[in-house]
Amino acid sequence: MAIRLFSSDLDGTLVGDNGSTARFREAFEAIPEERRPILVYNSGRLVDDIRALIGKVGLPEPDFLIGGVGTMVHDHRTDSPVDGFHDHIAAGFDAAKVARILGEIPDVNYQPTRYQHDFKSSWYLNNAKKDRLAAIEEALVAEGLSVKLIYSSGRDLDVLPRAADKGACLSWLCERLGIAHDEVVVAGDTGNDAAMFEVPGVRGIIPANGFDELRELARGNGDIYEAKGEIADGVIEGLRHFGVPI
Repeated sequence: MAIRLFSSDLDGTLVGDNGSTARFREAFEAIPEERRPILVYNSGRLVDDIRALIGKVGLPEPDFLIGGVGTMVHDHRTDSPVDGFHDHIAAGFDAAKVARILGEIPDVNYQPTRYQHDFKSSWYLNNAKKDRLAAIEEALVAEGLSVKLIYSSGRDLDVLPRAADKGACLSWLCERLGIAHDEVVVAGDTGNDAAMFEVPGVRGIIPANGFDELRELARGNGDIYEAKGEIADGVIEGLRHFGVPI
């Protein structure tokens, strides 16, 4: 099955080494246009931050942006949000209420305002175990909230609407575009990318610098390629593995 869409995380996946980012751009833009997959940047960064990063580090221009750990979707070609997504995820989420509840929990610290928006509440919590995260989720649900917790890198805690994450947003976008999951390749390096890899039918790339929290998904899974190269060099390697002419 030909790959029609490529969805990639940014920090630690396509960004983090300027040389490999430049090699990715050169290789991706050299793909014949008729065979070039739709390019989606799928990041924890908010959309405006992603847009600034594209020019700053020299990434190829994408077709779509998924920001805020799967809580924003933006058509980069027309520079406009994709209609309908926030209505799709809004039920049962109240960022102000989340902030009030988590603000009363010890050792949970609010991240800077630039990381927050109406459908994403982001916090620092160091080395949290599963039972601690479960207790936090229970406290939120007990207050009538419909939420999902995404924890990554042993520090970053994102509280999202129950219907949102990087994978759910990607799946929603694919349905909008008429693209089947088995026509999609994803790439990422941390736990907040896991939801992309868990979308049924997609294939995935983990660069050599990927965290163990994500590598657990690759065990016995032939649809996930663990690259030998780091950051964007590993992504290029993985795309070639899946038949993309890059």
